[in-house]
Parts: sequence; C-alpha cells; structure tokens
Amino acid sequence: MSLTLALAAIATPVISCPSGSIESECSRADVAGKIALAPDRVAKIADTCLYDYGGRCGVEASGRIDVPERGTILLWQKLSLAPRDGPGAWMVVLIARDAAGKTALAGFAESSGVIGTPDLVSSNGERSLVHVTGTLAGSGAGNADALFAGEGAAASWHQIDIGGWYDEGGKLLPKGYWLRGPADFRFDEMFAIVPVARDGDGNCCPRGGQALFDYSIVGDRLVVDGMRFQPMQPVGDAVEQVVVRPKPPRY
Repeated sequence: MSLTLALAAIATPVISCPSGSIESECSRADVAGKIALAPDRVAKIADTCLYDYGGRCGVEASGRIDVPERGTILLWQKLSLAPRDGPGAWMVVLIARDAAGKTALAGFAESSGVIGTPDLVSSNGERSLVHVTGTLAGSGAGNADALFAGEGAAASWHQIDIGGWYDEGGKLLPKGYWLRGPADFRFDEMFAIVPVARDGDGNCCPRGGQALFDYSIVGDRLVVDGMRFQPMQPVGDAVEQVVVRPKPPRY
C-alpha cells in the first residue's frame, strides 16, 4: 500500500480552489493569493471571510495568539467552505501581525473531515511553533494537520512540510509492516505515535502495533531522528526495535 495514501501530507492537492468548484484545479499559491490581508478586511476577521472563495464561505471561529518571543500577534480564522457542486471542507487561515501593524500570511490548512484551531505548542528564543490538528474524511483517516514556525526577532513565519518524512519513516519498519495513520503529533516534544498495520490488514483495523518517531525541523521540513517500533504481537524476543539516525546538519 502506498504510504502517501495511508497518511496524507501538506503536499496533497488543494481541496477548495478560489473558483468555488470541485471540478477546478489550483495550487497553494493560487489560494494564498486570494486570502485578503488588507487592514479593513483583517479588522472584520470575526465575521467576514478573508478567503475570496467562489462558493459559500462562513466564519466558524476566530481568535488571536500572542507570541512575545517573536514580537508578533497571530490572528486566525476557521472557515466552513461549501462549493457550488460538491461536498464542503474546512479551512484555517493564519495571519502574522507585527508591532507596526503590518500583516503577512503565515499559511493555511484545509481538511475534508475535521480540523481544529491553532495552538501555540512551543515558543522560545529560537523558534515558535503553532499546530493545527486535522483528520481527512473517508475510511483512509489521513492526517490534515498543519505546523507553522516563526523564527528570529523579525518573526518570519512559514509552514513546515510535515508529510515528506512518511515514506522514509515507513522504510524503517520491518518487512511486512507499514504505517497506517492518522499520526498523533506531539510537537511540544517533537514526537509522534503512528499506528502500524501488517500485510493483509484492512483500512479499518491496523494490527501491527505502533511506531514512535522523534523529529527535528531542518529548514522547512520535518525529518526523522529515530524510531521505536512496538509490535502488537511480538514473536520471540522481538518486543521492541529501535532505529536511531544521526541528526542531519542544521543550516
């Protein structure tokens, strides 16, 4: 089974294109270009959609997160989106505003199933991390999580690729086992627990145990530092397998 089907990633296609039709295709840049950052629009974040969407758009919730280490206020908006010709979706928009009132798009997250609200899970002199939980609709139950990082005193916010490690991480498992999401991310500890399936398991019922991953952020990517595999039905002395990888250089 393809790991990219078992666990969804940030690189999955956009769900809600600006046209408001599920028949159209677009890029993340196309969506970002339709998210309004003008002061008069941002001032109405509690009840006015910032995303200029061709279907129906409603504001479900909004709020702010103070990040003193970055000298930034993060404004967020959770939207319900209904296209003209198909099932709806959810979107979270995250905007950074500095002390001078200048705004910039930190990023956005989408889900066809369930999506949470932004949570500041870590903040120190080096980096601040904001996590949005999410699960895609359907029997695949893939992740729709998003992670945003703010770095430096100038508070340059960007979105982290938290899906690119899946294929690499899956290769650390013994033959006959594969990752079966959704992953339970704990970004305050840079850690995740991922269900593991055995060959022959159905989508509903992974029976292989669980894999515990340790991570680092390198550039704009989440990378695997190590894995501990705990089989559900160990054979002989193979109760736990540990794989530790040297940390990649930081740039």
